[in-house]
Amino acid sequence: MQTRARTSLVLAATLAAWLAAGCESGPGGEAGLFTGVGAKLAAGRMTAEAGSRPVSMLLGGALGFGDGYIVGVNPEKLEEQVRSIERDAALRANDRAERNPAEAEDVATAASADLNADGFVTVDEIVAMEQAGLGDEEELGRLRATGQLFELSAQQERYLEDRGISLAVVRGIRQMGDPYVR
Repeated sequence: MQTRARTSLVLAATLAAWLAAGCESGPGGEAGLFTGVGAKLAAGRMTAEAGSRPVSMLLGGALGFGDGYIVGVNPEKLEEQVRSIERDAALRANDRAERNPAEAEDVATAASADLNADGFVTVDEIVAMEQAGLGDEEELGRLRATGQLFELSAQQERYLEDRGISLAVVRGIRQMGDPYVR
């Protein structure tokens, strides 16, 4: 049994070293973590994350375990050329939502669920729509009208449900984040 475990460890270490070394025949003779097979694996993961976990892709875990307040992001903010700038904008949007949450009065002047038109939908904006008396279908319609990609963590779902957001709206948000449902 110990021989099998040792063999598995050696194989895993060899594979990890091979991926980290990359391919010496890459462009410009560069070798490293994201060349060769490593680059293909990283690109595949980033592509999968773009469709299914847009907020995580933009923030990269910057808000910690609960994922903060942001649940929706404008697709243009995910383009590689502007992602670092948009990441900073997302962190500011999260801080703004935490310090100065949207209120029911903000809903009347907004055409979509992105009440402050910053390119992000935050949980406080969803709660404000509920407090303004919008029904489930109107809330979902306003969320769709943003054209944003959505992602909910388990903590965000509980936060919304604890504040009276219906299970139908939570499910709808989840479906808007599923690339296979669109």
